[in-house]
Amino acid sequence: MRHLSTTLLGKSIQTAAKLRGGGSALPGLVVEKIDPNFIKRTLDKLPHGVVVISGTNGKTTTTKMVVELLEGQGLRVFTNRTGSNFVRGVAAALLEAVNLKGALEADIAVLELDEAHAVHFVRVIPPKYSLLLNVMRDQLDRFGEIDTTAKLLETTAHATTEKVIINREDPRLVAIAASLPKDKVNYFGLGQSARSNFPNDDNLHGGASQKIKRPEAISILEKLDGKTGDFTLLDHTFSCQLALDGIYNVFNASAALGLVASIVSPLDIPKLKETLAEVTPAFARGETVVVNGQPLELV
Repeated sequence: MRHLSTTLLGKSIQTAAKLRGGGSALPGLVVEKIDPNFIKRTLDKLPHGVVVISGTNGKTTTTKMVVELLEGQGLRVFTNRTGSNFVRGVAAALLEAVNLKGALEADIAVLELDEAHAVHFVRVIPPKYSLLLNVMRDQLDRFGEIDTTAKLLETTAHATTEKVIINREDPRLVAIAASLPKDKVNYFGLGQSARSNFPNDDNLHGGASQKIKRPEAISILEKLDGKTGDFTLLDHTFSCQLALDGIYNVFNASAALGLVASIVSPLDIPKLKETLAEVTPAFARGETVVVNGQPLELV
């Protein structure tokens, strides 16, 4: 009964917010306050569980890739599509997706979460899978130091129940993997010829000579040519030209492929390649909109 009343109230607030022209996270904030278990009750029913994607950069676009790749493999996916990556954003997205009875018609949830808010989320809802993208110095105004960011991601990794997919090119993430059971971790990464295009945080701040012991990866970006990447995924090798701009999105594609390969078996590789090539920019991440007849790119 409480689930039904929460859903109806939340949807009413959502409708009112839309009529006023904004406030996309407000309904989620209200639901957090009046019914803290709403998200858990809803997501616990998903047969393939919850996926959390976190890290300093690339979360929104990588999440969109993963969602579309999983859909291409036949799964029904719930996600927080607008990139609102706090817990209230997830609650607001759920209100949009559930029917009036509060039921969510999905097989799996793929959620982009801010590093700090992911810690609160996973304590309540342990994810079945998590993808850790990178640790960079972009947000030191929020987290104080880079190792604090790594600690936040470590909490998410330890809360994950099945597989953690980690960037093997990031020494702080590889250090997190060392504290996990080996069979709980899969890696994505770069081949030798692609590595110089993607410096990690230490490379950018005077640590270019640092030696990293790279573990075996299930997904590797072997070579890069503009928007085209040569990938090795499990025992498959293929090239794919992305519709997305920016070379980091080609590396993000390796992350997305590694996560999907950790979830789906067997993989439909031709469909995977077809879907990856068609992924368009995420909301406000290289997205182009038309304003008064003129194209405007959001970067």
